[in-house]
Amino acid sequence: MTKIHSYVCVLGLFLIAGQACTKEKETTINHWDTVNYVAVGKRMDSTETPYIIDLQAKNKQLIFVGCEHTQDTTHRQFTLIDQLFAGLKPQLAFNEGGQVSRRYPSRKEAILDNGETGCLKFACDRAGIPMMNGDLTDSLEFVLMQQKYPVHDLLLYYVMERMVIPYLYGAYGKIPFNTFYDQKLPEWFVKKGLRIPEEEQSFAFYQQLYRRKLGHPLQIALTDDVEKFDYINDQCYYCAVGRASKMVRDSVLLTKIDAALAQHDRVMVTFGHGHALAVEPALRQIMRKYE
Repeated sequence: MTKIHSYVCVLGLFLIAGQACTKEKETTINHWDTVNYVAVGKRMDSTETPYIIDLQAKNKQLIFVGCEHTQDTTHRQFTLIDQLFAGLKPQLAFNEGGQVSRRYPSRKEAILDNGETGCLKFACDRAGIPMMNGDLTDSLEFVLMQQKYPVHDLLLYYVMERMVIPYLYGAYGKIPFNTFYDQKLPEWFVKKGLRIPEEEQSFAFYQQLYRRKLGHPLQIALTDDVEKFDYINDQCYYCAVGRASKMVRDSVLLTKIDAALAQHDRVMVTFGHGHALAVEPALRQIMRKYE
């Protein structure tokens, strides 16, 4: 177990202020226990999805669905989300990945567009309840992470996590990667607060940075280097950056769930199943307040 440690304040719904901790194993929000992401990684392959956490205490009930990120409309998790939603009749729901304003004309279109988040949004709209962003904004995450890590290390990590690896699995189509990089880096990172000088925003600079930091050229291919950026691996620097990112996001999610249960009796969440495994002890701590 680790402790999640972060300074959180409420402004509007939630804003985070303060400084990310400097020691990875010391994270905090009200001293909630979480499972270390290295341990989470060892469980993920053997954990069936969706991973469902259903907690009740007197009149309070929380259902947290740990999902596989897929747009396959035949995946069993979407049927289970619908069934759990119908049984719980939540008053409020939280999703991963940002606030969603779109109203989908059909369940199928919702899933094809946005996976479990689309499925939950379609159910929420039909039920007339709000679905709120359980995540933090990229801009806020970048503020917090830049207090802990040098910007070049963050650039190296985030580009691998959000651009290179998804690209290799076909997420962005057949556009040449250098073109994709130069188009999207300003939009996805610079405009959201990652402090990268203009002269360092080209793909050519990223290639130079990669060679300098890792000791060999970047290959846009599935090589062993991918393991050096996977948060489930223990003895690698950029893996630790990935874990820090997830822990910051978990801290926000737990704060939002805690506040929601103070005002509502029935809350539902869909998030990645890695997050579910990590925060399950903290969710049980939150619910124990109502026993």
